[in-house]
Amino acid sequence: MEGAPGAGSAARRRVAARVALGVAALGVVGALAVLLLDPFSAATGRAGSAAATPPAAPVDPAAVVATVDGVPVTAAHLRRAATRLRAEVVAEFPMHGGRTAYWATPVAGRTPHEVLVERSLRAAVADIVLRRWACEAGLSTDPSEAGFRTRLDTENARREAARSSGRPMPGVPRYDEEGFARTETAEWSAALAGTLEVDVSEARLRARYTELLGRADPSTSPPPFDEARERIRRDLTTTAFDTELTHRITAARVLPGTSADPVVHQAE
Repeated sequence: MEGAPGAGSAARRRVAARVALGVAALGVVGALAVLLLDPFSAATGRAGSAAATPPAAPVDPAAVVATVDGVPVTAAHLRRAATRLRAEVVAEFPMHGGRTAYWATPVAGRTPHEVLVERSLRAAVADIVLRRWACEAGLSTDPSEAGFRTRLDTENARREAARSSGRPMPGVPRYDEEGFARTETAEWSAALAGTLEVDVSEARLRARYTELLGRADPSTSPPPFDEARERIRRDLTTTAFDTELTHRITAARVLPGTSADPVVHQAE
C-alpha cells in the first residue's frame, strides 16, 4: 500500500453515497444507495417506526448485523460506515434540539437515524461485494472484517518496520481504519477495472466525445478532443466498472442479522 488517496465529498455522492477512491479516477458506484432497499427492514429492528432508544451498553464489535453471500457484516464494520456517512446525513437534515432529539425527529417522514442506518448498511454491503470480487481476482484471500483487520495490522507493521530501519515509506506513517479502507478500495477498484474488457478504441472515444458535446452547456467551451481523450477513456472505464459492481451488488444475497440500530447510535 502507498499513500492514501483523497476523499472528495462530490465523489462520494455520485448517485447517493459514493466512496471516494482516487486511483486512476475510478470509483465505487453510488447506485448502492438505491439498491437493496428492502432487505434491511429486519436488520434495523423496525419497519418504518421512529428511531429506537439508544442502547444502554456497548454493542459487541463482532456482532453480525447482516450477511452478504454468507460473509458477515459485523458491528465494527457497520459503525465505521456510519461514522463515515454521519456528516453526509447531517448536511441533509436541519439541525434542531439536542443530539438525541435530532436523530429521532422525523423530517418529511424519515428520521436522520433511519437514513443513516440504511446508508450505512448499504455501504457495508458494497464493501463486502467489492472484497469478494477482489478475492475472485486473486487480489485478496479473505473478504471478512477479520481479514480486513489482519491486512490493516500487517500494513501498519510494515510501515513501522520501515520507519525503525530508516527506510523511506510514502504516505502516512500509520493507517487508521478509514484511511486503510479507502486506500484498499481504491487500489482494488483500479486493479479490477483493469480486468474488464472495455472498448477504448479511437472510434469509441470520438463517439463518446461527440455524445458529451451534445449534452454540454451551449454557453461553455468544451476542450478539443485531443485534450479530452484521456478523460473520456477514464470515463468509459469507470462506467464499465460501475456497471459490473452494481450488477454484483444487485445479485448479492443479503440476510439481516441482529439489529443495526444500537450500532449506528454509537456513531451519532
